[in-house]
Amino acid sequence: MSAGSGKTEAIPQARRPFQERHEKPFTRQHIVTDIVSTLKSGVGCGVVLVGEHGAGKSFIAQRALEQLGGDHMVVQVRGSSIASKLPYGALSVLLNDLDASHLEHPLMVLRGLTQLLHAKAQGRGVVLFVDNIHDLDDLSCMMVAQLSAGGHVTLLAACVDLHHVGGDIMGLWKDDLLRRVDLAPFDFAETAATLNQEYGGHFSHSAARALWNASGGNALFLHSLAREQIKLGTIVRQDGVWVLGGRPIALTGEVRDVVKARLNRLAPGQRDVFELLALAGSVPLQVLMRIFNPQDMDSLQERALIQVSHDHPPMVAVANPVTAAIVAGVVPPGRSAELRRRLTAVLSDAEQDAPRSPAGVAWALDCGESVSAETALAAARAANNVSDPALALRFIAESDGCRQLAGAAVEAVQAHIAANDAEAARRVLHGVAGAPGADVPLGEWVALQLLRIELDLRGTGAAADARARLELVRERVDGESDGMAAQGVRAQVRLAEARLAAFEGRYDDVLAIRKDLDPQLGTETGILTASLLCEAMAVSGNVLGAMGLGKQIIAAAAAVPLADRTVREIRGRFLLLLLLSAKFREASAFIASASGTSEPQARLGGMFEIGQGVIDLHAGRLELAAPWLEAGMWQLRTSDPDGLSALATAACAYAAGLAGDEEKAAGLLADVAQPQGNSSWLVRRMTRYFELCALAELGQRASAIRTLVDEAGSEADAGSPATGLLFLSAAARLGDRQLCQKLAGLASQVTGHFAMLCLRLAEGVKDGSSEQLLAVAKDADAAGNAVFARDVARRAVFCANEAGNRIALRVAQRTEQSLDSRFGNPGNGLHSLTTTTLTARECEVAVRAAAGTPNRKIAEQMHVSVRTVEGHLYQVYAKLHVASRSELKDVISGPAASARIG
Repeated sequence: MSAGSGKTEAIPQARRPFQERHEKPFTRQHIVTDIVSTLKSGVGCGVVLVGEHGAGKSFIAQRALEQLGGDHMVVQVRGSSIASKLPYGALSVLLNDLDASHLEHPLMVLRGLTQLLHAKAQGRGVVLFVDNIHDLDDLSCMMVAQLSAGGHVTLLAACVDLHHVGGDIMGLWKDDLLRRVDLAPFDFAETAATLNQEYGGHFSHSAARALWNASGGNALFLHSLAREQIKLGTIVRQDGVWVLGGRPIALTGEVRDVVKARLNRLAPGQRDVFELLALAGSVPLQVLMRIFNPQDMDSLQERALIQVSHDHPPMVAVANPVTAAIVAGVVPPGRSAELRRRLTAVLSDAEQDAPRSPAGVAWALDCGESVSAETALAAARAANNVSDPALALRFIAESDGCRQLAGAAVEAVQAHIAANDAEAARRVLHGVAGAPGADVPLGEWVALQLLRIELDLRGTGAAADARARLELVRERVDGESDGMAAQGVRAQVRLAEARLAAFEGRYDDVLAIRKDLDPQLGTETGILTASLLCEAMAVSGNVLGAMGLGKQIIAAAAAVPLADRTVREIRGRFLLLLLLSAKFREASAFIASASGTSEPQARLGGMFEIGQGVIDLHAGRLELAAPWLEAGMWQLRTSDPDGLSALATAACAYAAGLAGDEEKAAGLLADVAQPQGNSSWLVRRMTRYFELCALAELGQRASAIRTLVDEAGSEADAGSPATGLLFLSAAARLGDRQLCQKLAGLASQVTGHFAMLCLRLAEGVKDGSSEQLLAVAKDADAAGNAVFARDVARRAVFCANEAGNRIALRVAQRTEQSLDSRFGNPGNGLHSLTTTTLTARECEVAVRAAAGTPNRKIAEQMHVSVRTVEGHLYQVYAKLHVASRSELKDVISGPAASARIG
């Protein structure tokens, strides 16, 4: 190899180990399969992979080359900036095998390469892989294009930007001879799947999204970041799953080095723009154009390194916030001060006084500038709104006079609560004169009292104390004279009252808000109020109305600037209501839509940790549900501001019970029984529902059904028919035949598809119609509720058996077995037989007989007489309406055949 040349290598079959090893699955196998198909098709000249540095182009290409098989010889060429300065630089190794006379003219070079490749291929096809094809010199580019166009090789190339590739290669693409495959950054689903596969354990929603946001979906960056965070303990392993610890993603080590290397590749003017934006956070486009060359800005925007908003005025910012944070941290203090002077020199007086972003205020403090108390307070408020409590506390502490402002205490308490430091929040409150009549403005006084209530509900404070404090606030506010400020404060108090009422399950009080306050979806208070009304409507039975309002709220939240904690609350509430209403397909789409945005996890919340697991559980996908639920459970045990840990644990227990892991389910139920932090009324009811369903799967069916019925009665009496229907439907489908009238009556008080399924279930059981019940099971399964469908199918088996309808019994049995098979629990296949039709001994004889075991052998195995076996078989045949062993085998085949015996 010539010094400074590119790398050229022909890979013999023995060195392509794909056939001899078992590769871990990876996320983009479908792209590899598509590339291999194109390379083998003989159509066109080949494929070019296009993607940013670290997008996984080389990885995808190598996987494709491994899968080509022995019919192809692979030649690898790698372009580089050094080789691009030499004639035929990237092809030097191949040219070394040619006679010197072949190098006198490009046509002779082409002829020599063609002969050389054909000789080495020995009748096989030749695939030429050119990595970094944008770094080929002109002569190498021409040779590659001619070899490809002449059909001597099939080209597989990789580049960052196709427009920077030589003209000869570009010509192949323009003539539709070269297929282009763009490798976009990983989306969230691909990131989560890649992490789960690569690190041998499921990542929680928070951990996966933190890594995704930090890496920007860049494959190389993602793996560097994940390794670094695991090493630092930011991402920790808990019982086989990975969760985000108590610290944010650390931007150090390998990750920082990668960003610094990219920064060093920028031109000087581009680097100035990038560093200033990283330090300032965002800058108006017009201001930036006064400082820098517009061409440098255009170049950065074309490469998606910076982005321009559609605001008025347009604002410019670094596209990846994590990259911005790293760059801001590596800029030397002297250079930072110089960039700061360049910015302030072009600002007018009005622009100097304009509100600044938190990053901009932090930059000013870093440069030793004085920041007014009012500016610091506004920046602290903005930092709290974007879930940066540490920055908010810094602004309050480092700005002269900020602590004396009334609003500073509000922001400090809010920051401490966001940082899960309740004690520090209480110390701040204790130091504030918060009694009525103190020298604190009304708005700030009310805000502090409401924060006291929030702390009470998060801790061990009684709801009665919160009600008493809220009544005190209400009395003072009602005594104030009317005015715009007083009206805004009253709206805040009404919202707090609605929040507390929903927390305690007093939904009549929530619905009464309509009389005093019409929630407007154009304000943060109005959106939150509407969200609470949505919950009250759903629990009170108006599910269809609640879903309609909920969709309006979600749409409004996307159009109105809201604090992270507000978005988190309304999204988590809407997802919980979708699950309560058994709208699993809609819930899955909502999770995918919200998770697929680059928003921080702080705008999603705890329900997104377990939501997909609950959906997969009901769909019978236990192999997917268990990892999601367990990762969510451990993540919520690390940080649980929404009080969802017990719900996650109960859902895990139910999944374990459905899978037949009784020991694990029992252990998780014991955890649920331990004292938990305060949760809202609806979360507690959902937790109780999963707990009872898990108990039913653990052999405590009778007691679970009785408790489900009692809970349903209490819910109905309290004016919560939707939750009552959830409990009563479980009791009915689990086997209580006396609930038809109650179930129909309760279902009639609730709107929506699930209520209609329950009504049809009641009618089917009442009529003893297996056909009606199987139709209900089919519709429930189509709606993503395989658990409901399975239990209804069991009821259909019982009804068909009672009616003596052999054909209907076979159909019902097959439906039940099909649904049972999804849950992977061998015992499930005989569940309806053992509980509703056969005794335990009859079931044991039936399984052995269906397996073809003679009566005498069965008698020996069971230590009974042959006559006893014949007597059991007589009862089995009569109860199951079969006439032979072959019919018996047909009835209990599939999952039933593998049931435990003895």
